[in-house]
Amino acid sequence: MLVDTLWGDAPPASAFNQVQRHIGELRRLFEPRLAARSTGRMVLGVGEGYRLDISLVDSDIERSSRLWAKARASATAEALELYSEALALVAGPVLSGMPWTVLTRPEFEVIERDRVALALDAADCALAAGDSSTVLGAIEAIAAAAPLDERLQARLIRMLGRSERRADAIAVYDKTRQNLMQELEVAPSKALQSALDEVVKGDRADQDSGPNVPRRLPLSPASLVERVGIRSVLEDGTARASNGEPALIVVSGMAGIGKTTLAVEWAHSVADSFPDGQLFVNLGGFDRAGHALTISEALGHLLEDLGVSLAAIRGGEDERRDVYRRAIAGKRIIVVLDNATDAKQVRSLLPGSQGSLVIVTSRGQLTGLIVQDGAVSLSLSRLGAEESRELLTRRLGSARVAANRSAVDSIIASCAGLPLALALAAAASASGSANAMNDVAGGLAATASALDVLSLDATNDLRTTFEWSYRALTEDAAWVFQVASVHPGTQISLRALSSIANLDLGRTSAASAELVVSNMLTLVSKDQFALHDLLRVFASELAERAQVVEAAQIRLVEYYVHSTRRAFLSFGRPSVAELKSSPPITSAIAEFRAPDDAIRWFLTERQALIATFELALALGLDRSAALLALDWQPMRQTVDSAYELVESCELATEAAVRVGEPALEAELRRNMASHWGAAGQVERALGELESVLLSFRERGDEVGEANALRNMSELAHDRAAAVAYSERSVAAARRSGRSEILAVSLISYSDWLRDEASAQQLWDMSVEAEQLVNDSGSEYLRPYLNVNLALAHAFLGHYVEALAQIEAEEGSLDLEIQASHLAVTALALAGLGQPSPARAASNSFDSLVRDYPDFFLKVRDAHALRTHIDAALAASDEVDGSQPTGT
Repeated sequence: MLVDTLWGDAPPASAFNQVQRHIGELRRLFEPRLAARSTGRMVLGVGEGYRLDISLVDSDIERSSRLWAKARASATAEALELYSEALALVAGPVLSGMPWTVLTRPEFEVIERDRVALALDAADCALAAGDSSTVLGAIEAIAAAAPLDERLQARLIRMLGRSERRADAIAVYDKTRQNLMQELEVAPSKALQSALDEVVKGDRADQDSGPNVPRRLPLSPASLVERVGIRSVLEDGTARASNGEPALIVVSGMAGIGKTTLAVEWAHSVADSFPDGQLFVNLGGFDRAGHALTISEALGHLLEDLGVSLAAIRGGEDERRDVYRRAIAGKRIIVVLDNATDAKQVRSLLPGSQGSLVIVTSRGQLTGLIVQDGAVSLSLSRLGAEESRELLTRRLGSARVAANRSAVDSIIASCAGLPLALALAAAASASGSANAMNDVAGGLAATASALDVLSLDATNDLRTTFEWSYRALTEDAAWVFQVASVHPGTQISLRALSSIANLDLGRTSAASAELVVSNMLTLVSKDQFALHDLLRVFASELAERAQVVEAAQIRLVEYYVHSTRRAFLSFGRPSVAELKSSPPITSAIAEFRAPDDAIRWFLTERQALIATFELALALGLDRSAALLALDWQPMRQTVDSAYELVESCELATEAAVRVGEPALEAELRRNMASHWGAAGQVERALGELESVLLSFRERGDEVGEANALRNMSELAHDRAAAVAYSERSVAAARRSGRSEILAVSLISYSDWLRDEASAQQLWDMSVEAEQLVNDSGSEYLRPYLNVNLALAHAFLGHYVEALAQIEAEEGSLDLEIQASHLAVTALALAGLGQPSPARAASNSFDSLVRDYPDFFLKVRDAHALRTHIDAALAASDEVDGSQPTGT
């Protein structure tokens, strides 16, 4: 979301790193004394995003929300005072000055919707109490910012009328009527007209709709929370129905996501606009009883609610449909069709005339109604953390939630935004001992018992709710759902699903599409899916029962072993150890055209890869674990620090020892030593590299020897020792006859020539390395080669050429390349007499090195470049100051 907000549909390749840098700056803004790379206490990492701990930040919005929640739970007189305080905090415009591109995002629009919802609650409380004096001014201000919200305008009209401001009330009605006609081309709703009638006639009594009007809605839920981005869809559908147009809304989502609750609450809230009544029928599509109503049975329920005698209807389904449509023709009525199986079941229950509002709920997406019948789709997603907290607060009370903060946080995390799970958890917490909430939190946190905790009785059981969705799946979809539970990532690719399920891509694609339509999987992006945490627990139980877990886990490991090897090969490097197995589904292993493609794939799969590495070790698949740690090296070292790499490399080395492959073990020991050195354990690293170097020599492995010497040069205590190691590395590489290895050694050697005195030698060595890269096709070395060539240009005074050379590395995902790009830019611009942009590049260089010190393997290089930049800027300032000013 942060990337979308900052850059829209065209983020730069460095977006991931830039967001991390901004978060670091934000943390230091909140906590100025925060150490570099420390997370602090206020901006916390959550999953793949970040969360501001509102318990440490006192905001008007949060204070208003607390007062609002307290007002809802208070007696009328006290509630009015609380509403007045809450409104005073948010009566003015919120987030003023922010650009519209940000304010129109759903995450920010919800703030404005909450202001309106607060004003509605306060208005209802004031009207019930017969006293509008304390809240009327704030409600007027909020209503002025929501001129098209008929509910709020209707309440304001009533409040003004009852406050003896009838002229103002009529003016509000007239202004709202004009706005509706100009903006939406609709007439005022019945609710708005009724408010005006009360003011004009002085009649506050509710009008009796008559004895034959059906009122079949279930009781309105007391604990519904406002969801982001859905109210506008419901409002638009209601407005169309009020305007005499077709209005069919399909509310879909996974089991327990709150579809019925939302439909019933909304129907209650707009009932006044549909004077001819409300119908409700549970179609039983995913009923625990296992019996979906036939169309004839559903029509029978609707006709009986309309007061029609079924005995008088001769004929079957077609006759019932005709009578039903005649019975509601010309009426303005709400029809809620709950728990539908498919579009066919619903289609025969739709009114034949316009002007009524139909809301359908289903675990399926009912695309047939959307395509053929013009339905509007409203897909419900999980609640956010604060929405979940609000639901628990309404169920348990604010005092209990506040007194058990850690348990509540744990329950929210475990329920993962599923309203039914939260409601069941609240019910379990509200019964039993004083420690009930902690017991519930502990039971939910333990995966094996999570669904047991959310099973109160035969009627209220989350596992059974999931079971009926699962039973409706085809064989392939049910199988893919089961084995998807072994994938450890937050997102699962189609390729991974295909491999885990051992089905070809075509069958897996069809099965996953069915799961998405059934809301058992969530489509995150093209060919990327997510599995809700509690559905994962349910799927895991199914897989355990079928005894298919270990085989699926082995296929998971093999998929990532082969995918990581394919990504590794995109760097043009030779593999150290051959793969001895075949992938589960060969066509599921992706191709990577360039190293950056492999790095992007790794960024997406990083969490799953590390977890799969740990799984391989747990399963005793030591060779697979060692291969993963070896092959992810060129990708992981661009985004993870040496400190993060050391642990997994040590475990992989131990696994390689158990496997008994000397070449594999030696290469992992070399990587491990390199990470030790970068993490500050230089002596330990050099000692290990000496041992590894001897191992390579004993086996006659000149490639390994060249690489080990190159690593030792990077860790040398002084320049002379580093140059000596580099020369030996180049000599071993030449003996190996491998041009790409020689290119690596030359580029590493040339890193020690990054100064004006060695500029020509740097140039000559880089030119030789460039020819070797061209000959060997080792394109992964190109960025490092371009950096050295650009630096040589800059030191030789070829500033335009330096900028042209480094331009190719704009947007690199490698942090070291990013820093070098900024350094060359600063040097060249300073040399060209452009001190301002040069200083800007210099400042960016400083920020990058300061924010990510662990990523730079040769910190002294950063210091050396800093020295060169300072000298260039000083020289540029002197030249700039000596130039005549004016024209």
